[in-house]
Amino acid sequence: MTTTATFDPGAASDLTTAQRILTLATVVLASSLYGTALLTTSTILPQMQGAMSATQDEIAWAMTFNILATAIVTPMTGWLVARFGEKRVMVWSIGVFTLATLACGMSQSLETLVFWRIIQGGTGAPVVPLSQTILLNTFPRRQHQLVLGLFGMAVAVAPVFGPILGGYLAEAYSWRWAFYMLVPVGVAALTGMQDTPRCCANRTNALRLDRLHRAVDRALRAATRAGARSAARLV
Repeated sequence: MTTTATFDPGAASDLTTAQRILTLATVVLASSLYGTALLTTSTILPQMQGAMSATQDEIAWAMTFNILATAIVTPMTGWLVARFGEKRVMVWSIGVFTLATLACGMSQSLETLVFWRIIQGGTGAPVVPLSQTILLNTFPRRQHQLVLGLFGMAVAVAPVFGPILGGYLAEAYSWRWAFYMLVPVGVAALTGMQDTPRCCANRTNALRLDRLHRAVDRALRAATRAGARSAARLV
């Protein structure tokens, strides 16, 4: 059963251009953070395997459990938004994700690394579908196509350069820097989200829930494909 709501074309008319640009930049950073973390980790698995004295099957847990956590929490996004509101879910997701990323870099054992990767996957799961929802609530309908195009390009480019930079830092310094480099991005996204007008991030009824569900399904399929490719490289 799908619940629908009426979209108000003038809902975002009270926002200034600067507020809309800040919201766009914030959600782009937040969405790029999760995809970059997932793909960057797949490039440093050999370094982590050596540092943790783990087998290929054991180090693969760092990817497998992350994807499982994403798969479990992603369908809960709609309930979390209805219970706590979009802005609160986004702020907590970005904040805990950033802390978990820092903790991954500081991990001294495989068990600790896998634990924080689970937290990372679970807290990063709601970010991508909610980012699109917030953008559609922030910008007027006539700008939706342009904004989603910019959002899609930015989110697609960031995971390309992330693994390259992460692999370089892992080779030059340590695999831990592949996680540390994401922390400033998370802090910037968290700061921007806290400054985002609450009227934009809390307007849950502005979208149809089936649109959110489709976004959730796309995020889940993308994470599953990335995990399958990483597992294939380990075999």
